[in-house]
Amino acid sequence: MAAVQTMESMIAPLAHPEKAAMVSLFLPCEPLQVLGLAPYSCEGFGCFLSGTQAEGTFLRYAESEGLPETFCSYHKIFIGAAEKGLMPKPRFILNTTLACDANMLTFRRLAQFFDVPHFTLDIPYHTDQSAVDHVARQLKDMVAFLEQQTGQKLSQSALEEAVARSNRSLANYDRYLTLKADKCIPCEMTGEMFAAFALHNLLGTPETEAFTLQCLKDAEGAAPAEGVRLLWHHTTPFWVAPLRQVTDFNRKVQVVACDMCFEGIQPSFSDDPYQAMAQRVVYSAFNGPVARRIEKGVQTARQVKADGAVWFCHWGCKHTLGGAQLAKETFEAAGIPTLVLDGDGCDRSHGGEGQLATRMEAFVEMLKQGKGGQA
Repeated sequence: MAAVQTMESMIAPLAHPEKAAMVSLFLPCEPLQVLGLAPYSCEGFGCFLSGTQAEGTFLRYAESEGLPETFCSYHKIFIGAAEKGLMPKPRFILNTTLACDANMLTFRRLAQFFDVPHFTLDIPYHTDQSAVDHVARQLKDMVAFLEQQTGQKLSQSALEEAVARSNRSLANYDRYLTLKADKCIPCEMTGEMFAAFALHNLLGTPETEAFTLQCLKDAEGAAPAEGVRLLWHHTTPFWVAPLRQVTDFNRKVQVVACDMCFEGIQPSFSDDPYQAMAQRVVYSAFNGPVARRIEKGVQTARQVKADGAVWFCHWGCKHTLGGAQLAKETFEAAGIPTLVLDGDGCDRSHGGEGQLATRMEAFVEMLKQGKGGQA
């Protein structure tokens, strides 16, 4: 269900770019939905272009135009594709500063290239009510920007309804993770990425709420838990076939959760739509010190009864790379064995497919032994 929804969301800005707003992954998109605008995902198209195995041309072009080799591959693929003329011009561009330092360069550069209006939502590093209030005010400014650009008036009641759906969807997904603790639900690594898009740029839509309800239904009807259970951090390198052979649709080895999907879940949200959207980004596990992300990971590992954690250091992601050693130490101090994997979520030129799979297989075997060889 999330796969179909994500693919349709990729088609919409290509079919009707005049109704598309280019966005970063963590931008609250409910105001766009209310105004009938399609989210045009930079990171999403980076994934899809990698899926076509065409990323190399765009990566090389972007680097020839001055982007460093160490820049995030998802962003670099999209910039290369846009500047080579593949990607259509959006109506305007919106982004947050959350999580990825590439956001500040990527979206400013694309706004200049396409010559379109640009709005940035600045997320404070500190995580308290004053930060929430600050972001809520910016979200109101963003709505004013959207109204000015589109000539439409945003319906407050429709926004409240969309944000309420977002809150219910995240609560449903949190309940789903709890139910998964005692269930075996074989899946594929790519599925976590589809869920991540559903729970970010598509959050607030009826389709995402339906997806989370289906997740609950699947968990309730699933067989009892078995096999090695892994908690994954960051994006999944879906292009690495040997790694997929270890984890995909395997009752003996399952990725039971990914922090790209649960980082925004909170115990509760405000009834005010602007406050609720602001809470989602300010209190995101990806905001502030990396220790917050690690703590959320430990909590979720216990919630889903994970046997071990994988910390995937995607090339160019300084937040993930910088936190790897602290993550491993903290998880293992909490009794959760942890594998730090270096790789790239979308750039095949970095290679290492065999090494990734070999290290994963060895880690899984160690976890099986820790379970008494019963997994």
